[in-house]
Amino acid sequence: MSLSLSQRLSIKRFTKGEPSQHASIELNHRRIFILPSKGGLALGLVILLMLIASINYNNSMGFVFTFLLAAAAQASTLYSFKNLSGLSVSLAKSPACYAGFSSQINLRINEPNLRERWTISATHLAEHTLFNIEKNQQLAVSLSVKPTKRGWYKPSTITLSSQFPFGFFRTWSPLLFNQPLLVYPTPLDTGVIISSDQHLDNELGRSSSKSGTDDFAGLKPYQTGHSYRHINWKALAAEKGLYSNEFCAEQTSDIWLDSQACSHLNTEAMLSQLCYWVINCENDGLNYGLRLANIELEPSQGTSHQQLCLKELALYGNA
Repeated sequence: MSLSLSQRLSIKRFTKGEPSQHASIELNHRRIFILPSKGGLALGLVILLMLIASINYNNSMGFVFTFLLAAAAQASTLYSFKNLSGLSVSLAKSPACYAGFSSQINLRINEPNLRERWTISATHLAEHTLFNIEKNQQLAVSLSVKPTKRGWYKPSTITLSSQFPFGFFRTWSPLLFNQPLLVYPTPLDTGVIISSDQHLDNELGRSSSKSGTDDFAGLKPYQTGHSYRHINWKALAAEKGLYSNEFCAEQTSDIWLDSQACSHLNTEAMLSQLCYWVINCENDGLNYGLRLANIELEPSQGTSHQQLCLKELALYGNA
């Protein structure tokens, strides 16, 4: 994507980076910037003083040392650029997290040019980590992040920088990615009691045999999303295949996690309470459904059902 002159000279481009149009970003001359570090500015002042003294005293050895030092500093800019040039950077899949809890942004950095790279720093907000890359290596780098709001969290600028080899110049590349991180509501118990439909079944004289956790009823083939706590490990050890234990319980009922039960709470507190219920019901192996405005998820259990419920809570009310 070509840039206009105003875009090329924009300060935001040097500090925030260009928006990425692809999942992977290759660091090239357009994305890498170089400026003297504090040590480089001090070195420049020393070279200037050496040059003035050499001119003043007409000292040939002074000229030699001055120009050698200046040449070494100039050559270091090339090595600083090459330390980042050619790297391919992409965001690896990061797990969803809860608002107010620490999570990670995972970077995948690929070195395709058979060059070793040294003392590179990856920075996101106040978090940073240092790493080296071997020749033709693919490296995973993690940066801590702590989102404060539910929904889609879009990471801000991630900066790769280096002062290799001498520390006289700082080379950096600000990167922006379009892959957001899903943030669930903060799980919080506000003291509201879960309502159950079991009392209604008892009043109507209904007797049912549903999936429960009381009496062993047999084995069934394991399917993705079943709780790992119900896996029959004895059958697996005997090489009979992967099966789940099936239980039955009399007079069990599905639990509905209904937003109406939290209608006296504000929206965020209501979502936090529902999130807390979802986690507890899943940990207890219960069948639970979710009811929100215009959303109803039928009772079930398992990792996939839990993630679906939490996603609906995370994106509730978001366009």
